[in-house]
Amino acid sequence: MLPRGDATKSSALQAPDVNNVLANASSSNNDPFKYSHGLTGVDQPANYLFVNILITTILVPVIVTFLYRLLVYLRNDRRRVSVINSCRSQNFWRRDRFWIVGIVKRHFLYAPLFGSRHSRELRLASRINLGTLPARPQLLVIILYTASNIAYCLAIPEQLPAQRVAELRGRCGALAAFNLIFTILFALRNNPFIRLIGISYDTFNLFHRWAARLVILESIGHVAAFMYNTYQVTYQGQDGWSSIAWVIEHSVSYRWGLAAFIALVFILLQSVGPLRHAFYNTFLNLHRIGILVTVLGVYFHLAKHALPQLPWVYLFISLLALEPTMRFGRTVYYNFSCRRQEWTSVTIEALPGEASRMEITIPQQWKGRPGCHTYVYLPRLAPLSVHPFSVAWYTNPEDARPDYEEIPLSLDDHEVQKDPTTISCIVRARTGMTRALYDRASKTKTGRITLWGAIEGFHGANYSLDSYGTILLFAAGAGITHQIPFVQHLLAGYNHDTTATRRVLLVWCIPDIQCVDWIQPWLEELTTIPNFSDVVQLRLHVSRPTSKPAKALPLQNMADIIFQRCKPQEIVDEQIMAQIGAMAVTVCGPGGFNDSVRAAVRRRVGLRSIDFFEEAFSS
Repeated sequence: MLPRGDATKSSALQAPDVNNVLANASSSNNDPFKYSHGLTGVDQPANYLFVNILITTILVPVIVTFLYRLLVYLRNDRRRVSVINSCRSQNFWRRDRFWIVGIVKRHFLYAPLFGSRHSRELRLASRINLGTLPARPQLLVIILYTASNIAYCLAIPEQLPAQRVAELRGRCGALAAFNLIFTILFALRNNPFIRLIGISYDTFNLFHRWAARLVILESIGHVAAFMYNTYQVTYQGQDGWSSIAWVIEHSVSYRWGLAAFIALVFILLQSVGPLRHAFYNTFLNLHRIGILVTVLGVYFHLAKHALPQLPWVYLFISLLALEPTMRFGRTVYYNFSCRRQEWTSVTIEALPGEASRMEITIPQQWKGRPGCHTYVYLPRLAPLSVHPFSVAWYTNPEDARPDYEEIPLSLDDHEVQKDPTTISCIVRARTGMTRALYDRASKTKTGRITLWGAIEGFHGANYSLDSYGTILLFAAGAGITHQIPFVQHLLAGYNHDTTATRRVLLVWCIPDIQCVDWIQPWLEELTTIPNFSDVVQLRLHVSRPTSKPAKALPLQNMADIIFQRCKPQEIVDEQIMAQIGAMAVTVCGPGGFNDSVRAAVRRRVGLRSIDFFEEAFSS
């Protein structure tokens, strides 16, 4: 046994235990690094309080949006039921019942941040894309959530400087770990909030980016606070960076935390808008690697010290594992048939105007919705990525009913055969996979190739047009693929007396008349449906003139062909003058075109009951 003096000396010389997480701020604690590790100086009850407030901050807009969507759904359902088989009752729904509705739509719900620019991308040069500006509702959510996070990080009471910095370290670390849950949740294609509140994945992708920026900002605060307190410590005659290096060297937890922080900084740098848009596929693959390192780093950083935020890590790891597992299961189910021993095949046909028609034959029955899109996987062209494409045409089992003119003789006549489904998409040749599709098909003698592939989903289709008497569908270029299924569905609903549809105007803007070849087979099929000419009007705006005589133009007997640029305001005003019931305006096209339609609708929402829907993809 050592003498008492030697024991005291040995205790004094004992190395600090930087892996001790227990809070001990008493003067008897001789650990010089006590405010650099563990929970000493950390106000854990306050951390939990602010996390609970953040949960409320998220739940309030979710609940408000859900209730708003529910009221809109109930109104639309009531309107649809009340106007079926009656034109007279549609007049009641031509105007909003409350005057303030138009003001809210014009100045908030449909309003861009400034002027009329929302979907049109900001560019420093032709190839430097800075992304798009958020709309006012999106910006409001971003500001509230960002400001609340910053306020909670700075809500530190007056105390000793080292204790204040330690509390800042704990606060920033706790909020960063918590915000990782939303960062990951908002990035998932099968995020349950998309269906619950009817908000598009495009919007959640925007929120994902801002939540990730908060995580990185709070991680910087967490690391900076740790480094500040550690830098001030003198141990064994060393201080400053030597003290920081000593702590990291003696703690596996901190080494993993450092790895996670470096990965987050890497994600921030490679996620800069111009780089992300210019090299999206490379960004996506590097992003996944960065996420993997971040999640592993955060997990071991917390697990090695058994910190109380560890259950949050289990939650976002579960999200990361469960969602891809569900996607894989759905992909196998839809793309493989044990009974037929078949896998999905994809036929690509090169079309005029540098576009491709993609016909996907899946061995299972696929039930889509108008306005939906699916993710297509073609391993021979893009082995590490999937691409979203709007579904232009498909056979819906619900539409495969007996003909109206035939009387079913038995229940068997009502059964729908579960045959393989063919899904068709139009793909413009841009860069990457879309260019590879067109080039490979156009180089063959027949202009067609067949590959094996897979689809995942459907996704999107978050709104219904069934309760509107007047529907105005704008499309530009390949955006027509989003609108064609609505025409098919609404016309079927009119014939089956299941929708309030009375007028449908499809406006398609194309650069060249040859683009009509993209969808001509489907338009010809639409014209064979009963009551097509009574309900649907097609209008083509062609930018470039043609030397062909009028009789030689395609679709001359089906559509009005106008050789000038589309003026959305004139078309919207024209439809308002002849409006039957409530009116819906949808648009799918390039950002500038979408913004012009949005501006035209905003100018008139106070006059009549008009709802606006936009479809756009972002990266």
